[in-house]
Amino acid sequence: MSVNVSIDANQQVVLVALAGEIKDADLIEIAAVTKAHPLFEPSFSEIVDFSAVTGGKVSTFAVQTLAQRASIYNRTSKHVVIAPQAHGSGLTRMYQAYAHETRPNMEVVHTMEEAYKSLGLECRTEDLR
Repeated sequence: MSVNVSIDANQQVVLVALAGEIKDADLIEIAAVTKAHPLFEPSFSEIVDFSAVTGGKVSTFAVQTLAQRASIYNRTSKHVVIAPQAHGSGLTRMYQAYAHETRPNMEVVHTMEEAYKSLGLECRTEDLR
């Protein structure tokens, strides 16, 4: 599994792209990797992309624990999750239900274009670095 964090500072958005088989530890490391990025700002919005995830084993306990943990983002930040496959969509909906207090501005979509549209941004993935 790989986690890649890219930031478009001009549009104030963090893109977290996951690929391969995911497990609890992979999801837990996202916050640390994101926070360590030199361009990270807690006021930015976040897009988490599960498009390249092929499967894996993630526990309900891990999803619940992560969702209820304090966010590294400001409370007003928007979180959009791209979950085109059934396995990612189910996990994401569960996370969304548990995170209603810690991440109240969360939406689940199916494509990158929908994610950017949800944030009111121009989809310019070539600007992400």
